Amino acid sequence: MSAADDLQLLLVEANDRRPVLPRGLSGSATGAVPETEASAQQPAYLWEEGGDPNDLTLQRWGLIVPEGPVGDRRLAQLAPLVALRQGQQGGHTVRVFRAPAQLDEVAAARWRKQNLETGQALSLDTPRYLLIAGELDEVSLPLQQVLQTDTFVGRIAFRDPGGYEAYVDKVLRTERAARPSAAGRCLLYTVHDGTSATGIGHQSLVAPGTELLLRAQRGGQLAASLVQAAGDEMMPSPGELLALAGRPEPAVLLSMSHGEGPPRGGWRSADEQRRSQGAMSFGSEGRLSGDDLSGRRFLPQGLWMMVACYGAGTPALSAYKPWLEELRRIGQYRGAAEAVLPGLPKSGERPFVAAVPQAVLSSPDGPLGFIGHMDLAWTYGFADLDSGPQAVPRPARFAAALRSALRGDRIGIACRELMRVLGQTQTELLAIAMQAALTGAGPDEAMRARRGHLWMLRQDLAGYVLLGDPAVRLPVPGQVPAAGVVAGRAVASDPGLAGGPGSAYDLLGLPGPPPADERADRVAPTPRPAAPRAQAPTLPLPLERLEEAIGHALVGDRGPGELARSYGLSRTELEGWVDRYRRGGRRALSEPEGSG
Repeated sequence: MSAADDLQLLLVEANDRRPVLPRGLSGSATGAVPETEASAQQPAYLWEEGGDPNDLTLQRWGLIVPEGPVGDRRLAQLAPLVALRQGQQGGHTVRVFRAPAQLDEVAAARWRKQNLETGQALSLDTPRYLLIAGELDEVSLPLQQVLQTDTFVGRIAFRDPGGYEAYVDKVLRTERAARPSAAGRCLLYTVHDGTSATGIGHQSLVAPGTELLLRAQRGGQLAASLVQAAGDEMMPSPGELLALAGRPEPAVLLSMSHGEGPPRGGWRSADEQRRSQGAMSFGSEGRLSGDDLSGRRFLPQGLWMMVACYGAGTPALSAYKPWLEELRRIGQYRGAAEAVLPGLPKSGERPFVAAVPQAVLSSPDGPLGFIGHMDLAWTYGFADLDSGPQAVPRPARFAAALRSALRGDRIGIACRELMRVLGQTQTELLAIAMQAALTGAGPDEAMRARRGHLWMLRQDLAGYVLLGDPAVRLPVPGQVPAAGVVAGRAVASDPGLAGGPGSAYDLLGLPGPPPADERADRVAPTPRPAAPRAQAPTLPLPLERLEEAIGHALVGDRGPGELARSYGLSRTELEGWVDRYRRGGRRALSEPEGSG
């Protein structure tokens, strides 16, 4: 089996930044995965699936905080954000949930059933967007992983309490500012450190992902001013990435690198581990740690997807520990297992969010969101072996997340692109387990191999989490009509023509615009006999503003409820004017050319 078909681990040792598994593991090693993982938690759907997922009036936003005084402090720190979201969801009260600190996956699933989906009432007020405010030992990682199968969930956690206020301030500044006219940038960056893992990452994710996005950009399906693959292939340098990400316009970044793990002999202290584990390795050329990025302009108001071990944080228990222990027991991969096992979390150690995302999210000139891995990150998430003996590159699931963010979707929806694949994988695992239970016969060798590959894919995808408020949007134009164009039609810009055929007045069935002194100076009136006209309804807004709102509704770039509120209309009122405008347009299109 070639290196491209191996299981490659994106982890280096902290002292010399050499790969923990320089040659990876053979795909046959997945034959030792635990049997108990086959029946994974299945997603349930209880939300407004028929509504716009970006519309908070339909989907709602909620907050999960720790129990006790710590939760009280978090609520006080996030009060301005709660007020903002409550206004954006039509004044509906933001629901706040208190979660116990120690919840494993089974207990987390029960907590969700008892708090989110009780089955005793309609889910109209159940928030689909959920922000967790607290460290992994305050609100457990398994709860976030269970919730992300069917909600848009993110987390913020900062060692410095001021980080919460700093992040909230950045979100409020972004959402209150006018949207820019220029589209955001799309960056894909590989640390070419000469290792097999980053080489496969580039070949299977970065290079084909860049091509996918470039094709989408050329076809008008990606709203990006630039799609760029970067990374010096001769000498990777932190400075190169800092320069690319230091520009002021919003951008999405997908980075491929090793994450920093413990040095040989382990960390000297818990503080050293928290400051360094998960740092972005550049091999012999150094690294980017939280200290390096703190307060620096890096991807301002953007989104960072970091593919690296421990990039988002370190869990209380690695999902791979039972499997690696089994590999060591059977002896075939003893050396590889013994290289990785010492770097896994140990019993009693506190789990934590990594310093890198903490630094950039709390920075006023940092990103609004961060998607990274909370465990060992393998190349399986984008180059899996579940379809046959050769690894199949699957870059689209990552590229789709970048495209979603650049389109102006809330970033919880962008992260959902990965979670959809996770749900499909869990369904396949469950089907294999059910087949074995119904037939009473164990799986044959081929089925065991497939189950092992699906298990690896499931664990790798489940390790990706969103850090940041899932309801934030990048400050990009989104899908809005260009100036002077509504739903593909040119709108007359000459005030003298504003009431003529095809104008907004005409499409809405209204009389022409009221006379204006400045028009009278330019356009000589033509005397006509007075004719009775139907009484026109009173416009709720100036015509230009009303037409602008109708244009947004026709294009569909914003949810109807959110759009109506932003223009001071009720949803029913807006839908009525949109229907009137649409009927007028169809009537105009059906007329013979040159009529009127």
